[in-house]
Amino acid sequence: MGLATAGAAVKLLGGILYGSKALLVDGVTCIASVLAGIFLVVWLRRATTPPDSDHPYGHGRLAYGAVSYTLAVYAFAAGVGFTVLATTRHYIVDAEATLYAVVGLGFYLAAIMAYRRVGPAGASVAAFTSSEILESTISIISAAGGATLSYLIDYIGAWIIEAFIIYESAKHASELVMSLSDKADAEALGLARRELEARGFEVHRLRLRRVVPGKYHGDAVIVPPKGMPPEAADILADEAVTSLESKGIDLTVHIDITRSHSAKPDRRKFTRTGDR
Repeated sequence: MGLATAGAAVKLLGGILYGSKALLVDGVTCIASVLAGIFLVVWLRRATTPPDSDHPYGHGRLAYGAVSYTLAVYAFAAGVGFTVLATTRHYIVDAEATLYAVVGLGFYLAAIMAYRRVGPAGASVAAFTSSEILESTISIISAAGGATLSYLIDYIGAWIIEAFIIYESAKHASELVMSLSDKADAEALGLARRELEARGFEVHRLRLRRVVPGKYHGDAVIVPPKGMPPEAADILADEAVTSLESKGIDLTVHIDITRSHSAKPDRRKFTRTGDR
């Protein structure tokens, strides 16, 4: 995090001292990225808190707090960028701006390597921070072109970086909406169905909702095959539930004896349904 902060500071300083708007906008987005990285670590840690009375299914969805806060800081960074780019009048870009852009890129490369060494949370931040490499490359080319050819090259580069942060904001917003929409992945649905059908059950209804990537909650109504005793159906349903739990699917299974394909069930014994 310190390396990423240093990279952002170098870019901001280079943009302010040596006139590169591309480097200045890049520095602002880097500050937003550092803050987003902090939010990501904080909210991922909170998301691993064990279930309690307020969150009986766990705190997994708190991970989306990182996305919400990231949208806020990216929106602020985009606003600062618009302010910087509000005027197109001629300005001077000094050659030293390119050096600062290169040094900033070096700090970010080192930061990504460090992130990848500190476990899953670090790997997530590293993937999130990797977009800064593209922005750094654009700021290097823009600053160099602005210093040697025309300030317009630097100005256009700044707008490319600004467009990129707007795109990132829109993408994160879309991902947040989709993640909170109780979407069920076809792969998870298929896995749950196979586990149940492999034990002879007919799946009458199956519903899953994604809590966070790789973790699902849901329910199913299953019908045991003809002649299967209720006790056996109960044991097999337990096996399926346990197997699915190990794969990130928390499934409540309702065994519907009344829908069984048995010839003429004894209503005194089989009209009751069992839950697991």
